[in-house]
Amino acid sequence: MASNKRFHEIIRFGVSGVAGFIVDAGLIAIFTQAFGLGPIVAQLIGFTAAVTVTWLINRHWTFAEHASDKWLHEWTRYVAANSIGAAVNNGVYVGLVLGLSAFSKIPVLAVAIGSIAGMGFNFLASKRLIFRALN
Repeated sequence: MASNKRFHEIIRFGVSGVAGFIVDAGLIAIFTQAFGLGPIVAQLIGFTAAVTVTWLINRHWTFAEHASDKWLHEWTRYVAANSIGAAVNNGVYVGLVLGLSAFSKIPVLAVAIGSIAGMGFNFLASKRLIFRALN
């Protein structure tokens, strides 16, 4: 039964990640195209909104039974953990593209592997560090 629960958590976590991607990519498109912001500033806005959306989904759906009453503390820890997860994602991507010629020729494979690594880090951090009994 525990493995079934873990499977459902992973699926829900993945759904929240897809929602976060849509928010992030959508806001980047809006802020760069409609408002003329640079891509770095747009990414800061997009990431902040996306990480907040994924936190809300994970807080109320994926890990609802472990959501803390100290929501601001929980959110800041979630943002910090997901920022590290983003660094893992990009670090794996850069390492593969610079380290192995096959990935520099087909970088989308490196994107996929980096994304999986980042998601794995974020899932474990969320499950073990963020959404646990903090009350």
